[in-house]
Amino acid sequence: MAATRRPAWLPEPIELEVTSRFGTVVRADAYLPEGSGPFPVLLAASPYQKALIGLPAYWAFPFRETGPIDLYLERGYAFVAVDVPGTGRSEGAWDLVSREEGLAVHDVIETVATQPWSTGRVGMIGQSAFCWSQWNVARTCPPHLATIVAYDGATDMYRDWMYHGGIPTTNFVSNWYTSVLSRHQDQGHDVFGSDRYKLIANILSHPFDDEWQRRRAPFWELDRVTIPVLSIGCWGKAGLHLRGNVVGFNRVAGPRKLLVVDAMSSREAFQLYSTRSFHEAEILPWYERYLKGVETGVEDLPPVRYKIPGRPGLRTARSWPPEDAQVVTWFLSGERSGALRSLNDGSLVDEVPERGPDATSWSYPDERWMLGTTTIEEGALDHLARVNTFASGPFREACEFTGDGKVVLFASSDQQDFDVAAKLSVVPAHGDQRGARRVAAGWLRASHRELDPSLSTDLRPFHRHERALPVEPGEVYELEIELLPYSFVVSPGERLVLELSNADSQVLDYVQIIYGEKWGTDTYHHSRRYPSRLVLQRRPTEEGP
Repeated sequence: MAATRRPAWLPEPIELEVTSRFGTVVRADAYLPEGSGPFPVLLAASPYQKALIGLPAYWAFPFRETGPIDLYLERGYAFVAVDVPGTGRSEGAWDLVSREEGLAVHDVIETVATQPWSTGRVGMIGQSAFCWSQWNVARTCPPHLATIVAYDGATDMYRDWMYHGGIPTTNFVSNWYTSVLSRHQDQGHDVFGSDRYKLIANILSHPFDDEWQRRRAPFWELDRVTIPVLSIGCWGKAGLHLRGNVVGFNRVAGPRKLLVVDAMSSREAFQLYSTRSFHEAEILPWYERYLKGVETGVEDLPPVRYKIPGRPGLRTARSWPPEDAQVVTWFLSGERSGALRSLNDGSLVDEVPERGPDATSWSYPDERWMLGTTTIEEGALDHLARVNTFASGPFREACEFTGDGKVVLFASSDQQDFDVAAKLSVVPAHGDQRGARRVAAGWLRASHRELDPSLSTDLRPFHRHERALPVEPGEVYELEIELLPYSFVVSPGERLVLELSNADSQVLDYVQIIYGEKWGTDTYHHSRRYPSRLVLQRRPTEEGP
């Protein structure tokens, strides 16, 4: 079912064939604006097929992640769509987000820069998989790549979404991957050629951060990137891309800005990126400055801007995490909070607990789980009823929490390995836990607990994921669980809740860990000897509703 229709606003393409340094032919389509040129170039590279670039940017086509192409053609930019090697009409093997893929697109950029219709200044554009390509190509430092605007895209495929804390997430990967292959089949391509069908097997064959994984992690080379970078993350994509946008901003070495928007789902992130108004306000000025030399004032913007979900306006900072964020620590306590219906109803307290049970044990899987850890209580979805919870008291005043964070958990199991899924929620002041809203998350497999001291900070543990450390049944281990970047406000009367389990909600978690064959009993220790704790960053709260 080949799609050949081209909308009226999209001109006839110039077909390009570039022989990469690896000897394979990479194909691209160049669309030129009206006028004599030459033009600055925006280049979009992905496995989503350049032949489909003319489809409308509607949620019916969620892979159409290049934004309003017509806007940029109207503003005098050439637009180049590239099939990465092994996809669409490009030759070779599809080697997802590998360094070799980045180098092949690097070669396309250098060819495009020499075309008579090009000014020689090339920027990259696009969301999600298109954003992976931006980080991936930028690390190879093409001489004619002048800037990237990295919207909603990971930088470390292993840590950001293939494995959460060492736990595979292949449910998401397989669904995404199948949709890519299905579209190739629709366009008449051989989906079984060039090893296109082996991605899932490859991911599962590389459960550690080995050479195969490192090849598809621009993270390790982003300090080589000296071009201007605008990194834009979405709170609703925390389990897939947000970490990459924040870490990417911190790793690059050139002029950089970070913007985090309150698109709270994949659909909202897509729809925002598809609007002309968002591009005109935030992205076009960046390209105008760094591809055309127009003084648009983007250099004068604060280094960090972010939208707190549900709150008006943008907050600003000089760094991520914000420089004025203070560390706040709560300790887990076995004393009942009396506020929630959960497996244990524990508490979060300001000091190491002196009373209450020293440990919380639970057995899994829970017979009442229905949608992952989510169940139905009294006719409504309840995300807290069948997990372990540790709740704060009601807040007396509004508090903003923004930055990095972690859960330090002393835990044991009767199994030879075990997983921890740590989530943060805010329970409304009226006390109905079914109205809880998820605000942060993190994961860790106990055997993957080894830290990299050179990359860990006090607030953001960085795990090596290079080997499995032994886990002895009954032995207590200290686990540092990284929480993904967060920003939220707890209002007066609301409670902050730490959820602990070994599985995800199929309702709340965008990318879910694989549950596998887990069957046993885990114990979370919380005492003077084992001070399990939640560590967050609190920022001065601005006045407002």
